[in-house]
Amino acid sequence: MSALRLFCLLALLCLPPGLASAATLTDQRYGPDAAQLADVYLPAAPGAPLAPILVLVHGGSWLHGDKAAPDFIQGKLARWLPLGFVVVSVNTRLLPDAGPREQAEDLGLAVAWAQREAAGWRADPARILIMGHSSGGHLQALLAADAPLRERTGARPWLANIILDGTPFDLPGIMAAEHAPFYDKAFGSDPAYWRAASPAAQLSGPNPPTLLVCSSLRPHSCQRSRDYAQRLSEHGGQAQVLPVARNHGQINTDVGGDNEQTRAIIAFIDAQLRRQPARADTHGQ
Repeated sequence: MSALRLFCLLALLCLPPGLASAATLTDQRYGPDAAQLADVYLPAAPGAPLAPILVLVHGGSWLHGDKAAPDFIQGKLARWLPLGFVVVSVNTRLLPDAGPREQAEDLGLAVAWAQREAAGWRADPARILIMGHSSGGHLQALLAADAPLRERTGARPWLANIILDGTPFDLPGIMAAEHAPFYDKAFGSDPAYWRAASPAAQLSGPNPPTLLVCSSLRPHSCQRSRDYAQRLSEHGGQAQVLPVARNHGQINTDVGGDNEQTRAIIAFIDAQLRRQPARADTHGQ
């Protein structure tokens, strides 16, 4: 076992007592590749309605990151498990084994798998929300925008997106300007691939309602989020932008804590769940 994986597992054992009693299904395969794994966290006391599902997608510049990294997972588990959510944290293949489009396809396979497996978790496949940070936010935006890609994976439409400072929505524009070197590693030099991996270029119809959380401390972050929100609206979708005076990493780690950002995310999620009434759990009846 790698040192990182051991650290992540030990950190999960240190969750508050109410969370430690929740069942955890680690390293569940959703696809044939060894990297296509998800961890499933089940609420300790599922209620009568079928549980909603929160799918989490970590960041890491399409190159690194892990579904069980404590700074990514702990706060979100601490907040949404007690609220009765099933939480599914996803790993995809990473560079150099798979480019961003292939990683988005992995996410689609994971969502389709969660929709198939939901009944066994006493969860509702019609009440899935996806939350991704940084490059994970890009993957979910691309999967939502690119209907042919999504349909190939078998993923059915989900309820809503929460994107945490995932700003590469218009890749041709980003790549044509000064940008961080990791974009070149991820997207190469072919403008055709930039367009294919660009959520803004692939939009062809309404997307799930989307909350775009952006760092007001980063150059371009909120403007890119506003531009994409406008594109979503032009295609018949609903989108709102939440500027936060925190840096890129803090926007991720703050989620779940006692702060305005978390309260806004909870309000957004609650509004989406009200659109899709909970179904009764007939398990065992």
